[in-house]
Amino acid sequence: MRLLHAIWADIRFQIKQGFYLVYVIITLMYLVILSFIPQDLLPVVLPVVVFTDPSVLGLFFIGGIILLEKVQGVLMVVVVSPLRTVEYILSKVVSLGILSLLAAFVISFFSSHEAINWLLLLLATILTSGIFTMSGIMINAGCETVNQYMLKTIPYMLLFVLPCFSLIGFPYSWLFTVVPSVAALRLMMGAYQAIPWYEAVSLVVYLAGTNYLFFRLTVRVFENKIVYKD
Repeated sequence: MRLLHAIWADIRFQIKQGFYLVYVIITLMYLVILSFIPQDLLPVVLPVVVFTDPSVLGLFFIGGIILLEKVQGVLMVVVVSPLRTVEYILSKVVSLGILSLLAAFVISFFSSHEAINWLLLLLATILTSGIFTMSGIMINAGCETVNQYMLKTIPYMLLFVLPCFSLIGFPYSWLFTVVPSVAALRLMMGAYQAIPWYEAVSLVVYLAGTNYLFFRLTVRVFENKIVYKD
């Protein structure tokens, strides 16, 4: 029950700070741009566009959210409240995952005229959002300003993005699937294109395991740098 209250509080905070309004505008812009893309290219372009949504939302927006909570004193209240670190992080992951999921489904529904594997899209969006949101929390834990956070985010973003070019294909490019962002984009593409069931299951299991490891690490980093900070 405490977790549900935290999730609802996060959603209200995001609405109040204009994150939902920004995302409505971003989604509309995506829809306009995608309307000019030829239908035969959409199965390639659409998953890339949808993939960038939870990526950018998780890695960049979470930094702004936590910094806003620091400035407004919300974070200090959370630290001394009964809300546990586990619940605080889960609340952030779930609330931003819901926003990512809404955007992904709206963009896909209004842009694609081909069959979409909605279950795979749901799983890919949630798992991708989780990885990037928790990465953003860990990066943000040691930051005091937006500029500091942005500078620290750039190298991590490059580490996530550059390996994704391996999906273009070259000898042994499949080895890059070990990088979580590559596995997430591969799963996302599988929602719009044909993908063997065993590959989809393997990617879901791998990304779920990665989310779990990231979650454990995020809890540790958050507690060391924020909750129990000297």
